Amino acid sequence: MLACYNTSTETYETICNIGTGFSEEVLIALHKSLSPFIIEKPKPFYSHSHVPKDQPDVWFEPQVVWEILCADLTLSPRYKAAAGNVDSGGKGVSLRFPRFVRERDDKKPGQATTARQVAELYKAQDSVGGKGKDAKGVDDDWDY
Repeated sequence: MLACYNTSTETYETICNIGTGFSEEVLIALHKSLSPFIIEKPKPFYSHSHVPKDQPDVWFEPQVVWEILCADLTLSPRYKAAAGNVDSGGKGVSLRFPRFVRERDDKKPGQATTARQVAELYKAQDSVGGKGKDAKGVDDDWDY
């Protein structure tokens, strides 16, 4: 489960689960580097769903920043990123089809993309910004 940082509330807000883009070597390295940061339960400054099926198997201290590519950003009742800034119903923003690119060792977790930036990126999408459902998304021309 990934999160963005909300500078106003000083919380980490969940944005998506991720499972693609990892080579076997990267997974082995991540297991080794993140194992010391496993925590028993989420920190009070983690904004996340409390629904049992939405809980990750393991929680970590915020330690790393990852560069992620995604198809687009979408509203979600499950994730809390930018909740209240993009939807009056309290839905947050989630990344659609996220894939790991690389670890950003030049940034600390508090320097990652902020909740405000996530809201701006969501609102700037053609499908949200007024071009409607006929606007093509990022991956609409791709063959899967």
